[in-house]
Amino acid sequence: MNHKLKSLCGNWLAGLLLALLPLAAHAATTESAVKAGFIYNFTKFIEWPASTGMYANFNLCVVGDSHLEDSLHALEGKMVGGKPLSLHLNVAGENLKSCQMIFVAEDDDQAVQALLKELASLPVVTISDSPDFVQKGGMIGLVRDGTRMGFEVNLAAANLSGVHISSQLLKLAKSVRGMK
Repeated sequence: MNHKLKSLCGNWLAGLLLALLPLAAHAATTESAVKAGFIYNFTKFIEWPASTGMYANFNLCVVGDSHLEDSLHALEGKMVGGKPLSLHLNVAGENLKSCQMIFVAEDDDQAVQALLKELASLPVVTISDSPDFVQKGGMIGLVRDGTRMGFEVNLAAANLSGVHISSQLLKLAKSVRGMK
């Protein structure tokens, strides 16, 4: 292939890739928005123990650096059980106890295991889109099934924490672990 033709093909390919970048960014944004929508809708099918009602806001916390941050910000102020949702980023330590729901964006398996062990008996719903999250002891795992988004539930973990997940939500889950 002569130099002029190579240059033309290279320019065409670069132009095509640049044209596709917004589509890829839009797909990632759309997936993040869908995940945030799932998280918000879960709140409608979960009951927390009365002891969690002492907070003025419904606290959605994020552990780790989340790729969902922008989409989760869109949830701020939405009502959950008559309280406005408040988003808290990079929460750790004792502050986790004031959360009603935590999105775990941590990639380190040991850190996730330690976090889930620390939260196991607290009335805090744990959610993540990391692989095998419910198998590790998390409550709700967001999973991709081809082009569709779905979720798995670890009912045993929810029951241990005193959180009640509606049977309506369980029916929609791709899988439920810990059912009697």
